[in-house]
Amino acid sequence: MPDDYGKDPNKKWPVIFYLHGRHASGKNLESLERYGLPYYLDKGKKVDFIVVSPQCPWNKNWASEDWFNPVYDEVAAKLKVDDSRVYLIGMSMGGFGTWALANRMPDRFAAISPMCGGADVKWANQLSKVPTWVFHGTADRSIPISRSEVIVKALEKLKAEIKFTRLKNMGHDISKQFDNNELYSWLLEHSLKKMPFWQEPLPFIKTIAAFKVTANPPLKSAGYAFAN
Repeated sequence: MPDDYGKDPNKKWPVIFYLHGRHASGKNLESLERYGLPYYLDKGKKVDFIVVSPQCPWNKNWASEDWFNPVYDEVAAKLKVDDSRVYLIGMSMGGFGTWALANRMPDRFAAISPMCGGADVKWANQLSKVPTWVFHGTADRSIPISRSEVIVKALEKLKAEIKFTRLKNMGHDISKQFDNNELYSWLLEHSLKKMPFWQEPLPFIKTIAAFKVTANPPLKSAGYAFAN
């Protein structure tokens, strides 16, 4: 939790969902603190986000089930979250999961940052809707940097908002990037754009009711549409 959480009872906070890699899977939550964002938070790093670090069971991955919405609903019910500033970041298996969840729910996340993962280029149209900052080590032998390059290239063709940081001579462990304050500043530059009420598309209208409005001075006519 941010240090200032709760001081202003009306303030809502941005939320980061952090997705760990394969080796932190299981049932022991303490294993999440071995690396990545939870590691740095445990060592005293401060970020102005609520950070949610779920744990993936063994023999599953982040795309195995529709887990995100129930978890988010529980977090939002208990904490003061800003629904327009929900971010997703992850490394290795978590990097793949970040791509996969953003493909499923491109309108859910204000921005994402997948690290040393990969995505199906068939997802490019969906993913192009989400601002993305990709990190990958050029010397990664576990997941070659080409896995990131192909999807980044597809997104660039679609003129998506995409940043790609090639970490020269770095291997698979690039978890130091979670200590990169520039990443968190970049995330906060993005929020979901909510249309004003009068610009939102009307739902399918089953019935239309017109009625007379009394005003001073009198109006010539007025009509309003209602959806059942």
